[in-house]
Amino acid sequence: MFKNDDRIVKTHTEWSKYRQIKKIKTIMTVIVIVICFSVLAGAVTVWLQVKPFLRKKAAASKAASSQTSSAQSGLPIYSDNFGLTLVNSANKLPDGYKIQLGSFSGVNVDERIVPALEKMFGDAEKAGAPLLLKGGYVSTEKQNELFKAYAQELIKSKKLSEVKAESLAQDAVGKGGYNENQTGLSVTISADGVKDGSVFASTKQYNWLIKNCVNYGFVLRYPEDKTAFTGMQYDPCRFRYVGEDNALQMRKFSMCLEEYVSYKNEQS
Repeated sequence: MFKNDDRIVKTHTEWSKYRQIKKIKTIMTVIVIVICFSVLAGAVTVWLQVKPFLRKKAAASKAASSQTSSAQSGLPIYSDNFGLTLVNSANKLPDGYKIQLGSFSGVNVDERIVPALEKMFGDAEKAGAPLLLKGGYVSTEKQNELFKAYAQELIKSKKLSEVKAESLAQDAVGKGGYNENQTGLSVTISADGVKDGSVFASTKQYNWLIKNCVNYGFVLRYPEDKTAFTGMQYDPCRFRYVGEDNALQMRKFSMCLEEYVSYKNEQS
């Protein structure tokens, strides 16, 4: 009898201990979960507070890096407001736009891009690919004269209507005030003895330019595969100054100026 009773009492005691241990484990698990959630919430709070600071620091570091890369080239550094001025059939030359007229190789350009042209042309000659500067700044009045003359030539030679002729003239020449020639940042480059753009595209000068122009802040303004964005015909002779860092980014992203300006606006 006593033995059986002892066994029963002992069994109840063990069961009670088991339930207590289970209860303690449950409480400990809840405590651990609460602690984990508290730590996670704290980490998220700290991250949200630190994130803006880290973003600003990264942006400052990137800007400093960009300035250093440009400074190492020995070329002047300008703001995007200058290098990324966008002028096309849909974007008129900004009111009050001021060009600092200068000259390089007998051609008028904005004097701020002269150092880049000097270095690019000098390095090209050293590489055995001497370049010829054929065009640069054109006033609004002169551009309108070129536009009208081209349209009239199309009317006479191709028997086109005035509307059609002017539409084609816009794609090839552009109206005054709606053409990059008025910025002083766009230049026409060729090689000695080469008169046709399609011929220039097969020269060693063109190949050198396409490979190296970004290192001096220039890009091919009207690429063959970007006519839908530029609104202009492919022109292997037209190069545009945008600044060294922007030029390198445009090459990295395979963007023309219209795409890149849109991209920069979205980023800001």
